[in-house]
Amino acid sequence: MQNHIVLVPGFGGFDALGSLRYYHGVTPVLGSSSLVLHYFPNLPTASVQTRARRLRLWLGELQERRVVGGKDVIHLVGHSTGGLDIRQLLIDYRKREGTHAPGKDVLDRIRTVQFLSTPQRGTNLARRVRGLGGVSRVVTKWGPRMLYETTRALRTGGVGFLGRCLQGIWPPTEGSPDWLDAAIQTMVGFGARRENLERALARASYFETLRWLLHMCTDVAAISDLDPIRAPGAPESPAHRKTADEERAFLEARNIRYRSIVTVAKRPAKSSRGLFKFVYGLTERHPPAELGQPQSLPWLLARGEGELEPSDNDGIVNSVSMVWPDAKSCFLVEADHADVIGHFDYSQPAQQDPDAPQRYYQYDLLSSGSGFGQREFDALWGKIASFTDSWKYPRALEKPDEAWVM
Repeated sequence: MQNHIVLVPGFGGFDALGSLRYYHGVTPVLGSSSLVLHYFPNLPTASVQTRARRLRLWLGELQERRVVGGKDVIHLVGHSTGGLDIRQLLIDYRKREGTHAPGKDVLDRIRTVQFLSTPQRGTNLARRVRGLGGVSRVVTKWGPRMLYETTRALRTGGVGFLGRCLQGIWPPTEGSPDWLDAAIQTMVGFGARRENLERALARASYFETLRWLLHMCTDVAAISDLDPIRAPGAPESPAHRKTADEERAFLEARNIRYRSIVTVAKRPAKSSRGLFKFVYGLTERHPPAELGQPQSLPWLLARGEGELEPSDNDGIVNSVSMVWPDAKSCFLVEADHADVIGHFDYSQPAQQDPDAPQRYYQYDLLSSGSGFGQREFDALWGKIASFTDSWKYPRALEKPDEAWVM
């Protein structure tokens, strides 16, 4: 019997894109475990319903190809909107229960689900973006459309040349915005000209980025799903469900263990500048009641408890919104939204084997100064791996603040 862990990315998600891996550094941390790792190549901004259906088909394909064997078990981890995809997947399975619809065999293999920085009741950031009206359409639709058309027109050589020019103006330096470094280094990579394999990989990366941009500019329904207040006529997202009772009862009836890891970052200083201060400010301002009430949660990597207010957030999602299905199933980590997926620092890849010339960088995408580093990252993902055994030992987590202290 093998234990398969499937990592589902969130909004804008992918497995690898250009110079960036979504889940950076997870493979080395979990390499010593018995888990078989799978990185789900999600649709970036499609509706949660569409993304969940894609996940269901993908899991079914793993089983059909015997990647997941007859006695194997599956563990699901969803970061950000990826957690909502998992909830919707389970809702869909529940609706099909008792029928002969395909997928029951996959459901029978799911043993644990973990939600990481998931906007269980939406995020105020999505509401703020939708409230911008015409500006929102420019940001969410026309911006990606312009990037897509420009990238397609310039082709690999033109984009690579432009990237080298921009890198000369904004070289990666300490304190530079890493999200900009990621974009520029990806552009530079498209222009690789050293040898055949590297050129082929550069072309593949270029077309994969084009596909990602095309998805981004043609389907942004996930933003509506992430608004804590459901728009009239919009399909119901798991974030809009008023109670967790039915979902919790289904998980418990299926003997699926579950928990949520809640992230919170320090409020940026008034003198600070940059992307994190901007998105943190949007997320904390006038949070609607639908996001949740103040909470007290145990720390995952330390003893004691932390207090959360509705305005507290990790730069992208209000922390109280991540509390699901109840406080006793949740643990708190001090980190920003990108820290926990490995993007808490800038580093270039180590020298690679010449037969694997693809280079992926680590970035500090939000630069929040949360203090979350390699030690905390290793401990967090070690605990995520350990939780996959909890279904075997149902009493193991009766004292959470003792069981999970670092």
